[in-house]
Amino acid sequence: MDNNSSGKNTEASGKWIAILIPALILIPLAVAFLVQYFYLYEVDRIADERLTLYENTLALQLNKYEYLPSLLAGIAPVKSCLASGRNTASVNAYLEKVAAQSGATAIFLVGENGRVVSSSNWNLENSYVGLDLSFRPYFKGGMKGREVRFYGVGLASEKPGYYIASPVEVEGLPRGVAVVKIDLSTLQNIWRDGGETLFVADSYGIIILSSRPSWQYRTLDALSPEAVRNIHEGGQYPEPRLSRLDMESESFGFMKTVRINGDLFLRTSRQISGLDWELNFLMGLRPVWERMLGTALTSFVLVGLGILTLLFIHERNQKEVSRREAREAERIRSMNIQLEQEIAERRRTEEELRAAQEELIEAGKLAAVGEMATAVAHELNQPIAALKMYAASSRLMLEKGLTEDLAPTLASILGLSDRMAGVTSQLKSFARKSSDPTLEFDIRDSIEASLSLMHHQLEHEDCKVEISMPAERVPFSAESGRFEQVLINLLRNALDAMQGQKEKRLEISLRVDSGKAVLRVADTGPGLDSSIAGKVFEPFVTTKREGVGLGLGLSISYKIIREMGGGFKAFNSDEAGAVFVISLPLRSSQENLDG
Repeated sequence: MDNNSSGKNTEASGKWIAILIPALILIPLAVAFLVQYFYLYEVDRIADERLTLYENTLALQLNKYEYLPSLLAGIAPVKSCLASGRNTASVNAYLEKVAAQSGATAIFLVGENGRVVSSSNWNLENSYVGLDLSFRPYFKGGMKGREVRFYGVGLASEKPGYYIASPVEVEGLPRGVAVVKIDLSTLQNIWRDGGETLFVADSYGIIILSSRPSWQYRTLDALSPEAVRNIHEGGQYPEPRLSRLDMESESFGFMKTVRINGDLFLRTSRQISGLDWELNFLMGLRPVWERMLGTALTSFVLVGLGILTLLFIHERNQKEVSRREAREAERIRSMNIQLEQEIAERRRTEEELRAAQEELIEAGKLAAVGEMATAVAHELNQPIAALKMYAASSRLMLEKGLTEDLAPTLASILGLSDRMAGVTSQLKSFARKSSDPTLEFDIRDSIEASLSLMHHQLEHEDCKVEISMPAERVPFSAESGRFEQVLINLLRNALDAMQGQKEKRLEISLRVDSGKAVLRVADTGPGLDSSIAGKVFEPFVTTKREGVGLGLGLSISYKIIREMGGGFKAFNSDEAGAVFVISLPLRSSQENLDG
């Protein structure tokens, strides 16, 4: 019995040993693979988040200059420079100023023949002026009326950049291309200093940006003959460097992995929205292997502490996440500091623009004075001729001794002198910049003064003026000269709009309604074009022919009325012509004056 029992125990022990030995091997392996699965899942989530961050950073860098080429293409001096080839010096200085303020690497204009007409780096040794860029894709696409985005190496600087090009149209035809170049090397250096591995590949599979400089211009696959031909024709990349990167795809569970130059990486990629670029983020897998081996050994030595081991692994994961989040928080803090600096710079720029706009208002007033010089000369010619006649008559009377007849003649001379003084005083009061904008004036007087200054133009254009105003005063506290500037701008615009019309008539009406002075100016022109009706008060919006105006008059007038606390709107009348309505709050203005 004892021998049988001993034999059975030995047999049972052998069975347990046969079970435990595989268990001691399989359990650590199972635990190791389980840990590997969860770790890779976490790594994939973190990689996706990092990919989103880098994508947003790249998009922010590119989109910051998206508006600039189309804005430059709509400016009259730029159009004139490309159309005539003149004024390149002033356009060069303007592009240099815009590039300095915006932070763009270079801004340049390419003419119809493909040569650079004007550039922001005109005064540097590697200036773009005169370069033949007719082979560049952004020039070809721009001359076909398309917005083009292009990445390549510059001919003069031999440095890569991102080019944004917009066609410049004159009278509906492309006359050149406005191009902005952005240097992305700073962004690439930030990636490299961050210690992570990522790269951006274009549609040909060429790495154009990378945190590892040796990878730049390497290809992910062999280039097709068509791709090589397109790159050569566009001068896009340095062809000797376009060799294939030593990269092979491998499988690692459910994850995408690649082996580059012998190193294994977890690869996460995403197509960048709006571009044919692919952003790739790589994470090294050596920590995964080390973790798997350590877990297997620990489980093999002490299977019973498997749960504690998992907790330990979880804790280490949390610490790793915390460290990454701390680094991320530091990067976000740095980005916030940079944003604060950009906000301060933008505020400073807005203050400079506000000061420049004030100067434009005064310049507009002086321009109006210059245009009315002809009217003043016309008004003074007749009194001067009459003065000469009266002076000659007085001389004859003195020679004949008819001194008793001198009094009426001298009275006429004094009357003509007062008339001439009135004309010049109107012009001086309009041109003078008031030192006290709170003085009260009668809106009716400002209307009469403006019409008086525009009398010669209205008479020359054979324009009839119909005025309707209340009999009592309409007082308002503001700078009368600036208000008259707005009125004269409206009258001048109306005369320009009615050019070629059979009937030229201006209707000016002033009424007081609910504590507001409502001034309505209507003409018999063709009215506002539907394409600009909603943005007539925006800068550089005009229907005048090129060279006549910059489209700033109504924008400045709108700002003046808004600063006075009033409203300004424009629309087409039911019959014909445009209507401009100005409303000014009389009560609030008077209360402010009393206070």
